[in-house]
Amino acid sequence: MTKLAQRLLVIGFGVGLSAAAAVYFTRSEPKASAQPNKVTSRDVPFMDGKWIRFSPGFAKYAQIAFEPVTEGSLKPMVSVTGTVTFDPERMAAVGSRISGRVSRLCKIEGDDVKAGELLAEIESADLGQAQATVLAARAHAEAATANETRETELAQAKVSANREAELAKAQAVAARADLTAAEQRVRALGGAADGPTGILRLTTPITGRVIERNVTRGQSVEATLTAFRVADLSRVWVELAVFEGQLSAIHAGDMVDVFSATGADNAVHGSVAYVGDVIDLATRTAAVRIVVQHPESQLRPGQSVSATIHVSAPVSGAISLPLAAVTSVDGKSTVFVAHDDFSVEPRAVQLGAQDGDRVEIAKGIERGERVAVSGVFALKSEIFR
Repeated sequence: MTKLAQRLLVIGFGVGLSAAAAVYFTRSEPKASAQPNKVTSRDVPFMDGKWIRFSPGFAKYAQIAFEPVTEGSLKPMVSVTGTVTFDPERMAAVGSRISGRVSRLCKIEGDDVKAGELLAEIESADLGQAQATVLAARAHAEAATANETRETELAQAKVSANREAELAKAQAVAARADLTAAEQRVRALGGAADGPTGILRLTTPITGRVIERNVTRGQSVEATLTAFRVADLSRVWVELAVFEGQLSAIHAGDMVDVFSATGADNAVHGSVAYVGDVIDLATRTAAVRIVVQHPESQLRPGQSVSATIHVSAPVSGAISLPLAAVTSVDGKSTVFVAHDDFSVEPRAVQLGAQDGDRVEIAKGIERGERVAVSGVFALKSEIFR
């Protein structure tokens, strides 16, 4: 083979390899998409200055509807939270009054007791001494009274001078006064002049349940110790803090439904006993006291509860809106006031009383303005995330 033929053979082989490589890479390349990706935008409200603007499509989707603000009568229900407390008239603190040692313990926490029932006994030297003083004063008073009678009879018989009878009378009066003072001291110490010597009997003055015990058998106690607390829990108080704007509608005697904070469905019924006269400057609230008299109630002092007050007097001329029209934005009660059919202004308002369906707008809105009453959640969730 000539050199020329060899060169032509090499060139032909290289061209063939190039062609094969081109075919391979051409088949390996992915095909380009026939259509470009489509970019779609969400139909959502947007802020334009102080207005929230939205499209007709969004208004239809979110079912946004408006209602004009009007005046009318509103018989409100005031819903607030509070705390259960003891009724002071049905609670008793039983103290030792004197120093001594607990010799007998009869009742502990949770025991039901009746008025006059024994709770504990305390041995006290001070009480024993006071009782001994009573015995001595009683003997002295009896002797002085007998001497007064004798001297009076002798004076009447002209056997002795009237002066002796007068002196005997004065001594008898002083002796009886000493006896009265000694008996009073024993009662002040909590004992009885004719009771067991040196034994203080702690008894309950009311019928109820022992809710606190601060003594044990053998314990030494001081005169300032409160040994027991007894309470009648068939009637308790509920202390509420009501905002000043709602106070004018609440009166003594209004019925109240009280619910425990645990979410129990059964309400306990009570009534308003007192509406506070002083507004707290820090919270702008006043105390409202509810009396709950329900022997089967599970309310416990210190427990948090919610209460719904059914006021007896309607609020006349109140500007009100459906509850669904009011939402919370940054912790403030807010409504969406219509600028036109497709834009609204979020406006903070001050709420007043409510009746379960509608709520009074005490400040922040005027008659004749239109407010969104449906679709409120959709507006809020798209703007105030």
